[in-house]
Amino acid sequence: MGGIQREWLVLVKVVVCLSLGILAQDMRPVGCYKEDTEGQDFTYHSKNISSGTSVTACVDECKSAYKSYAALLNGTHCLCGDILSISGSDGCDLHCSAESSYLCGGEGAMSVYEAGHGILNRPSSLTQVDSDPYTLHITWEAPAKGLSEILKYFVTVEPLFSYSERDSFVTRNWTYSAHTHSASLRKVHPGTKYRVEVRAASPQGKGYPISREMWTKVGKPETPAIPQVISRTANTMTVQLEPVIATNGPITAYQIVVKDETLSAELQPDLLDDFSTANSKNLPFYIAAQLPKENFETIFEVGNGKHYGRYYNAPLREGVDYHVILGVVSTLNETKTAYSTHGHEQHQNSVIHDFSGLKKSPAVIQLEENKKVIMGLSIAIGIFGLLLIASIVVYIAMRIIVNKNRRSLENQELAIHAQQPHQDLDNGYSVAAHYVEEEPLPADHYRQLKEKVWIIPHQGLNVVGDIGTGKFGDVRKGVVINKGNQRNVLVQRIEDDSLGGNRKTLMLREFDAHVRIGTHPHVVSLVGLMEEFSVISVAFEYETSTLKTQLVESRAVQHYPVYAEKNRRFSTLLETQAIELLVGIAQGMAHLAALGATHSQLCARNVVVVDGTRPKITGFGLIHYHNDLYVPDYRRWHAVETLHSKVSTPKSDMWSFGCLMWEVSTLGGTPYSDVRTEEVGGRVMRGLRLPQPQYVGDELYQLMLNCWQHDLDERPSFPEVEASLRQLAEDDITPHLLFSLYPSFQYEPYSPHLEFMD
Repeated sequence: MGGIQREWLVLVKVVVCLSLGILAQDMRPVGCYKEDTEGQDFTYHSKNISSGTSVTACVDECKSAYKSYAALLNGTHCLCGDILSISGSDGCDLHCSAESSYLCGGEGAMSVYEAGHGILNRPSSLTQVDSDPYTLHITWEAPAKGLSEILKYFVTVEPLFSYSERDSFVTRNWTYSAHTHSASLRKVHPGTKYRVEVRAASPQGKGYPISREMWTKVGKPETPAIPQVISRTANTMTVQLEPVIATNGPITAYQIVVKDETLSAELQPDLLDDFSTANSKNLPFYIAAQLPKENFETIFEVGNGKHYGRYYNAPLREGVDYHVILGVVSTLNETKTAYSTHGHEQHQNSVIHDFSGLKKSPAVIQLEENKKVIMGLSIAIGIFGLLLIASIVVYIAMRIIVNKNRRSLENQELAIHAQQPHQDLDNGYSVAAHYVEEEPLPADHYRQLKEKVWIIPHQGLNVVGDIGTGKFGDVRKGVVINKGNQRNVLVQRIEDDSLGGNRKTLMLREFDAHVRIGTHPHVVSLVGLMEEFSVISVAFEYETSTLKTQLVESRAVQHYPVYAEKNRRFSTLLETQAIELLVGIAQGMAHLAALGATHSQLCARNVVVVDGTRPKITGFGLIHYHNDLYVPDYRRWHAVETLHSKVSTPKSDMWSFGCLMWEVSTLGGTPYSDVRTEEVGGRVMRGLRLPQPQYVGDELYQLMLNCWQHDLDERPSFPEVEASLRQLAEDDITPHLLFSLYPSFQYEPYSPHLEFMD
């Protein structure tokens, strides 16, 4: 028994000694130092009285606070810090009242002990190198000591402040290997301040942390609701606006944007500017007002002639179809914007939408001011009105009788005077002379055409706004109602009385061409026609999303920088999608060429995209039109023979298709953007061709060069180009189009002012 007791006694002594050794190791004295009167080294002051009388208690508290040193001052105060830069002292002569074997400083002197012996120091540095709305990019350096003991790093992100009025956020944690010194911390929230903490870990546990406050980049605001038109006068439009809830950063301002819908062009936020600048650049949209968040108005009058900062809210032009767009601006560490969609649905609650003649004439105002005159003239006006109504009834009856005989005479005239058309634009270049070569028109050709198309009843077509001017009259937007279903249409209104014999022949030939084209998945089709007295309204499919707009908006570096950085791509449009778009356009052009039809103005602006993927060719024949203010200039797409002699053939369209291939490959770049418009024709005829971008493969560029052959016979046909493009699309080995980012990448310039007439 005595032997066993001695063995237990030895074991207890060993445990006690080890414990005391560990305790002594944790409380390793550093030395005596002068009091840190400025508080630069020892920033943590314990509020626990007992910690100032015990080295063990002070060291434990400093260790819990992740401080490297514990200091006892004058036997009564415990202080903690990470730096030891103060001068030494010999005044530490007070023994701790709770642990008499240790010194607890003296008058104006501190006994300093290591608090973190065996615990890794904090990392040497922590830096935010970059951020985007949903990621914080950080780097850090390892602790100065104990590198061989580091097992891993722990990173914690704690949200401190956010502008979001909707979301709540949680603390996130990550673990990285000992050799990692940078991280991309994802799933953080835009426009939010975080405390980022990094600490190393060793076999003894987690080391001391280093922390910094960091902000994520502001994110794109939520899309505003579509403004609702309340009322409309000749020069103003009153709209109701809805504020936007802050989610991805602060809401700093709102923009009221006015868009002229008479030009089929999508809103380009990067080009938005004030009214004067937009006019000088021939842009169909401008900022009418920018309102700080605190001055936001839910009811706003567009066109009131006032200035809002540097923006002029110009009076609206009478008779023009305008849409109002609400933009929201979020500015923090950078600026992001979002804009509402727009459409005719914003007019559905309008008090006045058909605003023709809204201004009262001076005569009416005078009548209202002088009721006596009105009463005196009322009898005479009434009698005159009865006579006028009777005259109108007689006129209508005579008109119907005359028109019945007139149609037959006109068709006979068309058959006699039929000839191939040739039209010129004001810029001296060929206008989409879209027709089908055939024998002279029969005498009853118009009647035969009518039998092949749907005759729209009068109540089945509702015209809702002007778009521009076509070759034979006004072009307007409309809605066709058929068996309860509605569809948007483009309406070419042709006034019979205003057309001479040759123009009537041209009109009938182009109408006949649209009938022959029929329905094709990649060509805008004829819907039907409606007759009313001397006006024929020809309706076509109508889409507003152009290929040009889709290409420019797919420029990821400009519009979606987070996507671009994350995926290392400069386009949201996939390479396969781009080539498939070209295949579809080639199919549509092959259909036109097979009928002997010439487009003459083929470019991305004259291709619409249905459902985001299917291209349809437009801008030819009766659906060629322009706005008086924004007349497209197609010389940059024209073939050498068209530039030289204004001749346009299907092989001329092949040249334009080559330019369109370049336009798609460069995501909407303007051809020859470094050449003045008046110099383009001469330089192209002397051999200038569009360059090969670095991300376009040799085979695809060679296909473009084939389209730009000077000899028409050496240019391929559209079926041949379609087959070549399909081969490129099916080639999974060679990248013929590669939208991956590289260090020197730059977009080909998109310069809309060069694509319109001055």
